[in-house]
Amino acid sequence: MSPFLGNLKTPSQQQTAPVSHTRPDRRRRRHSVLVRNIVVLLVILIVCAVTVWVTPAARRELRESFTRVPSSYTELYFTSAPSVEQAQVRVPISVVGHGDSERSYWLHVWLESSDGRTTASTATTLAGRLDVPASTVVHLPLRQGAESVHVKLLDHPQTLHFRLGTPGSKNAEGSR
Repeated sequence: MSPFLGNLKTPSQQQTAPVSHTRPDRRRRRHSVLVRNIVVLLVILIVCAVTVWVTPAARRELRESFTRVPSSYTELYFTSAPSVEQAQVRVPISVVGHGDSERSYWLHVWLESSDGRTTASTATTLAGRLDVPASTVVHLPLRQGAESVHVKLLDHPQTLHFRLGTPGSKNAEGSR
């Protein structure tokens, strides 16, 4: 036989290579790195969410990016519920202008009876500043039959309505 073939061993005599356990260690390391990356990403997302939540400018920017807000609009609202005080209806109103210029606002305020008749009426002007509420309190004489308060912002579609309590009662609770 040739010297090369004589050195061949039969399969039962071959030595087996030692089994390496590096694969499970690599998997474990990869898994721990993945978990750590996910935790870091979650912490970053939470910090960003909290920052947006507590920063008014960021909240406004986020709100405007997901909702359709006109470039210029006006808010009209009761500052508090209208009330009856000494035979007068006290109507606290606020107007806030959002947009590109300051302007004056004309309000028409009136009391209406159940049959639609106007029992008292007045008009007033408010000087508005951008993004700052302009407030006033309108006093109207309470006359027999007055059931509701109406406010109209002239030159705008906004109106308010408030139903007064039962006629003659001191309590003017109502619904908007």
